Amino acid sequence: MRLSAAEEQDLLHRMIKGDEPAFKGIYDAYYRYLVVTAFQYLRDNDLARDTTQEVFADLWRRREQIPELSSLKAYLRRAVCNKALDILRHRKRWQTNDEIPEIESNANRADEQTETLELSEAVQLAISELPEKCRAVFLLSRYEQLSHREIAEQLDISTKTIENQMTKALKHLRYRLEELGLMTWLLLFLKNA
Repeated sequence: MRLSAAEEQDLLHRMIKGDEPAFKGIYDAYYRYLVVTAFQYLRDNDLARDTTQEVFADLWRRREQIPELSSLKAYLRRAVCNKALDILRHRKRWQTNDEIPEIESNANRADEQTETLELSEAVQLAISELPEKCRAVFLLSRYEQLSHREIAEQLDISTKTIENQMTKALKHLRYRLEELGLMTWLLLFLKNA
């Protein structure tokens, strides 16, 4: 069910006044869209559904405090994205070695394996130091392999902001790995990511 801007505003105003059928109309219109949005971050169907349910529960609980909105859909999308990023941050999903792409190494050479592990740990630390938005942009670009346009749509920010955040992230990674003398490995990592 798609809502026109006028229908969305009507349902929103009625819901703010406590109209449960209006809330159900909003829920029916945006539930699937928000589950898909949450899944893009969480990669877990059940968790995506739970996250979406929490956003709708928050919407109902805080309905009287909702500011004037030009787009309820964008507001809900932002809420789902923020909640998904919070979940990822709390689970420290981005900070596990499993999330760092494996870098080819020669199994016969222990020194290369040690350098690979050292690089993975250094990259993991450098990524965890990035500000939230910058980290999200970097991970969506390098690990999810989304285009700048796709990231901009997903995070509801401009492609120029994506470019700026990527520049910031790569500059930070370069700086941190130069400090550790791992620049050659960084180049391999970024090429393979």
